[in-house]
Amino acid sequence: MSTISELTSLQNTLNSAIDVFKAELAAQNLPEPSLNTSQRHPMDEPTFLPSPRLYEARKTVVASLGLIKLLVASPYEIILGQTWAPLDVASMRLVAEMEVPGILASAPNPEKGLTIDEISRETGVNAVKFEGILRLLVSQGWFRESQPGYFANSRLTNLVKKGSKTYFLPTYMNNLIHQVSASLPDMINHSDPEFRHSTDHSKTAFQLQFKTELPFLGVNSWLANNPSDAYGFGQSMGAVGLTSDPGILADFPWEATAEGKDAIIDVGGGQGTLCCSLAAKFPHIQAAFIVQDLPETRDVAERFIQSQGQSHRVKFQAHDFFEPQQRKGKNVFVIQRVLHDWTTEKAAQIIGNIRDVLDEDSCLLIIESIIQPSYASPTGPSFRDSLQHLGNKFTSIPPPPFIPVDFGDSSRIQHQVNLCVRVFCNSCERTLPQFEEMIKVADMKIKKIHGTRSWESITEVITT
Repeated sequence: MSTISELTSLQNTLNSAIDVFKAELAAQNLPEPSLNTSQRHPMDEPTFLPSPRLYEARKTVVASLGLIKLLVASPYEIILGQTWAPLDVASMRLVAEMEVPGILASAPNPEKGLTIDEISRETGVNAVKFEGILRLLVSQGWFRESQPGYFANSRLTNLVKKGSKTYFLPTYMNNLIHQVSASLPDMINHSDPEFRHSTDHSKTAFQLQFKTELPFLGVNSWLANNPSDAYGFGQSMGAVGLTSDPGILADFPWEATAEGKDAIIDVGGGQGTLCCSLAAKFPHIQAAFIVQDLPETRDVAERFIQSQGQSHRVKFQAHDFFEPQQRKGKNVFVIQRVLHDWTTEKAAQIIGNIRDVLDEDSCLLIIESIIQPSYASPTGPSFRDSLQHLGNKFTSIPPPPFIPVDFGDSSRIQHQVNLCVRVFCNSCERTLPQFEEMIKVADMKIKKIHGTRSWESITEVITT
């Protein structure tokens, strides 16, 4: 049992992690980040891949800060902040849709920005009303008040500019999640026990909020019947991929796995983000890249593939993953962020259709989060001790004392995605036992789980 207090232990962990963070930046000849500029930091680029030490330091800093905040903040202020958090979400969507970041970037002096009256003249909104919205977002780092009464972009603002790769997150996805989450309590605690305990795709918060019987995903679904939503959702999912792609590409032996194979096939691959990223990073892979998804996604996928300059290497193939797999031969099959949309039985059916065409020259990779426990122990190796065993090849470190196994605030995306698939699909991200059960139902077994510098793992599965 630790003899030092929880707060002191977390403070020590935080200090150690910050020291490593700064040292890794210096080792890579990178400047320390600043909140007092609108200029992007190299770490802000979607393709930036932190070193293993930098990745673990950043993860540990975020986890430590989140826990320290809970220890020292007033519980009453925490609940007030949670109660009014929907205003944060709505404010973010508003400034993105009004293209405020672009207006501020066009100021005579972008680092100084514009006064609220100048912003009002550019946008036509009421200055007094809008000033409160900007100050709320300044408190969260989305904008800066460069001097009293002047508002300017911050580093984070680059993510919400129109035309950015992430623009559909603060706009389309922001609005969709905002609406559907309002019906989460009604879904979980529905007055009808049958609805409450159902795992059917048509009995979710989405149906309650949008007053429809259509499932959100699938052949005859809301997205299939609403092309504009399908486009917005596809663009949003492409942006989600930006948060995990660098680690997914770097921390698995793709070239060795693809050697001698006919194709890398992304089953349920959407617009083709993963295949395009793989094709760009590994020009020497000789295998073809195939994106399989429903016919209605073809136009969006082919436009995206062309925009990435990969039309000569990445091809789209219409395929329903609930139907028998069409591709045979020596292939690498990949399923990314698909199985979490379906129940164990349905997910096993998807895997089974791939299993039926696997042979000794083929393999199946599942890219998805595996939910870790939130339990925290007062004992364990210190952050610095764990780093001593971390080499150039990435492996996850164990949590320091009082840091949860899932690294707390650093795992927020995984837990948010878990609820996203619940409110839209009545499914979930899986814990390791649940993941193993799904694989077993499909008559397969786990060969190896590869941790990555992202919130997703790559799991190799083989036939039993």
